[in-house]
Amino acid sequence: MRKRLIQGIGANFLSQLINLASRVLLVPLFLIAWGTGVYGEWLLLSSIVAYLSLTDLGGQLYIVNRLTQAYAQGDTPLFRKILHTGLSLFLILPLAVFAVFLGVIFLFPPGSLLQITITSPRVVFLVLAILAFQLIFSLPQGLLLGVYRSVGLLPRGVMLTNTMQVVTIILVALGLWLRAGLVAIACLQLLPYLGVALVAGRDLNRHFPQFQVLSLREADLSLGRTFIKPSFHFFNIQMAQAFSIQGTVLVVGMILGSVQVVVFATMRTIINLIRSFFEQISHAAWPELTRLDSQQDAEKFFLLFRAIFRSTLIAAVIFIAIFHFWGESLYNFWLRKAVTYQQRVMDLFLIYMGQFLIWLTCSHPLMATNRHRALSKMMLASSLLSIGLAYLGGRRLGLPGVILGMITGDLLLPCWFVPYLLSRYQPRFSGWFFVKEIGPVLFSLAALISLPWSAPVVIAGLIWWWTGCLAGLGLRGEGWVPFWGSRRP
Repeated sequence: MRKRLIQGIGANFLSQLINLASRVLLVPLFLIAWGTGVYGEWLLLSSIVAYLSLTDLGGQLYIVNRLTQAYAQGDTPLFRKILHTGLSLFLILPLAVFAVFLGVIFLFPPGSLLQITITSPRVVFLVLAILAFQLIFSLPQGLLLGVYRSVGLLPRGVMLTNTMQVVTIILVALGLWLRAGLVAIACLQLLPYLGVALVAGRDLNRHFPQFQVLSLREADLSLGRTFIKPSFHFFNIQMAQAFSIQGTVLVVGMILGSVQVVVFATMRTIINLIRSFFEQISHAAWPELTRLDSQQDAEKFFLLFRAIFRSTLIAAVIFIAIFHFWGESLYNFWLRKAVTYQQRVMDLFLIYMGQFLIWLTCSHPLMATNRHRALSKMMLASSLLSIGLAYLGGRRLGLPGVILGMITGDLLLPCWFVPYLLSRYQPRFSGWFFVKEIGPVLFSLAALISLPWSAPVVIAGLIWWWTGCLAGLGLRGEGWVPFWGSRRP
C-alpha cells in the first residue's frame, strides 16, 4: 500500500506541475501568434464548450468506485458488467448531447451573441464542434483510465493522462509557433485524447483480458438504472463546487467592482493552487479507501485516513506560515506589482483554506465508499449559504467581508457536519479524534505565527508527530495487484 500511495501522490503532483506549466507557457504563445482579440474569442468558444463536461452527471466517480469494490472482492463477472454498462452509457449519452449541441449552434450561431467579430461564422462552428467532440470523447476515455485506479494501478493511469497533457502542450506550442489557426489548434488538442484512449484500451485488454474492455457485450440496462441516483449525488457535489467558485466572483463584481474582482481572483488562485496540491494526497489514497471498505478492514481504513488527514494538516500549517510572512513577495513577483497586495485579505484566505481542507479531506472517505448522499445535499446548501453570507459581508466590510462570509458559511455547515457524517460511518472518527488531530496543528500554527524563531523546533516536532501515524501503513493487502502481470489468487 505504501508503494502505491507514494507512486500515486508523485504522479498526481506531476500532473499539477504539468497543468501549471501549461498555463505559464501557452498563454504568451497564444498572444504572440493570434493577438489579444483572436485569443479572447478562443477563450469565449472554449468556455461555451466547457459546460458540456456536466454531461458526466457525476457518473464517472460512482462507476469507478463500484469497479474498485468489485475488483477488491474478486468478482470479475460483476466488474465486467459494471464496466460494459458504464462505457455504454458514456458513449450513448455524450453522443446524443453532441448531436443536440451541433444542431443548436447551427440553428443559433453563437458568434453574434458573444460579439465574436474577428473569427468567421464557419470557423466558429468548426472550432465549437471539434472542442465539443474532444470533451464528449473525454468522458468514456476517463472511465477507461479509471479502470487503472480500480485495479490498484492509479499511477499508471495518471501517467497516461500526464503524457496526454505533455503531448498536447508540445503540439499546441508547435502549432502556435507555425501560426496555425483556430481550427488547426483545436484538432491538435484532440489528437492526444484519441491516442491515449487507443493505448489504454489495448494495454488493459492485453494485461486484463478477462475484463474485455473493448467489448460492450455484457452491458445491462437494469444495472445502468441503478447508477442514476448515486451519480446525481456526485453531480450535486460538482454543482455545489461550481456555485461556490463562480458565485463568489459574481458577488465581488456586483458589490465592489472589477478591480476588487482581480484582487479576489488572483489571491484565490494562489490558495486554490496550494489546495489542489494537498488534495493529491487524498486522491492517491481514494482507491485504497474504497478497497479497504469493501474488504471491511476497518483498522487499516482508520490508519490510512489518519495518515492522510495528519499529512494534509501539517503541510497546510507550513504553507500558511510561509504565505503569512512571505506572501507579499511571492504575489508581487508573480504579478510584477500590477495588482496591489492586501495582507488582511491573504490572511483571511489562508484561514479559509485551512478550515476548507479539514472538511474536504473528511469528505473523501465518504465519496470513496459511495456514502455521499447526505454530503451532496449539505454541500449544495452550504454553497448557497456561503454566497449569501459573502454578499452580506461584502456589503458591510468590503472584500474582507466577502471572505469572512465564506468562512462563516463553512463554520455553520460543512466544518462540523462532514466530520459528523464520517463518525457515523466509523465511530473511531469521533469528536475526540479530531481534537487530538487538530489541536497540535493549531498550537503549532500559533507558535509559528507569534514566535517565528521557533520554526525549526515546531517543524521538527510536527515531523516527529507525523511519522507516528505511519506505523501501520507498511502492511500489504493480500490479493492486491502491485505490478503488471500479477493475478489475484
